[in-house]
Amino acid sequence: MVKVCEAVDPAQYQSGLAFNPDGMKSYFPRSECFQRAALTFRDESLCVHVKERWTLLWSSWAVSDTHCRKLVAEGMAADRKSLGEVRASYLKTAIKLRDFSIVRNGNGRDFEIIPSFDPGTDHSYTLRFDLIVAGAREEIVPIHSSSYFLHGKSNIRIYVSQAEIRKRFPGFELDHPYPVRATLTLDVASGGYMWTDAFLESVFPAADRSQYLVKRATFRP
Repeated sequence: MVKVCEAVDPAQYQSGLAFNPDGMKSYFPRSECFQRAALTFRDESLCVHVKERWTLLWSSWAVSDTHCRKLVAEGMAADRKSLGEVRASYLKTAIKLRDFSIVRNGNGRDFEIIPSFDPGTDHSYTLRFDLIVAGAREEIVPIHSSSYFLHGKSNIRIYVSQAEIRKRFPGFELDHPYPVRATLTLDVASGGYMWTDAFLESVFPAADRSQYLVKRATFRP
């Protein structure tokens, strides 16, 4: 989006827009683009590129560095409130990851992970599984990660390719117990805005909306 804004000619302007709202009857399209980007991504640093345009009749105060910063600040305040409500609801009614098992897939070669959950409020979660390989230096081997809309009676069977595991971990052995870590993380919808990781971490950190379960599992031949 920033590249799109940078491509707009800084000298280009819109004027004579008498029917536009006050503050937008004349403005620089490049500045308006950067202001939309700043609001969309809640990134105040982009406001430095928003220039106010003055004419004899009008000022583009609604497309200006000052107004841009005001909009971003208001948006972030609203987001903090919204995320706070999501956090409070999660702490009270989150779906809980109870257990998981790993079984051989019907093709006799690959595997399926079958997680089970305790009921809670229906919501979208990211479910991730990693092999933890011990050694001189512990190695984390991702074997699955995807988003699921979960409810208390969710019945999920996750296909995992043996070839993909071996691609990521050439030393993988069948019939050998490995610690497997499951991570269930609440997905946070942005309502059309693109929250940065830094903003999310400052309000509702991933650690606070994640559940972890580690158990030894054997990939049977």
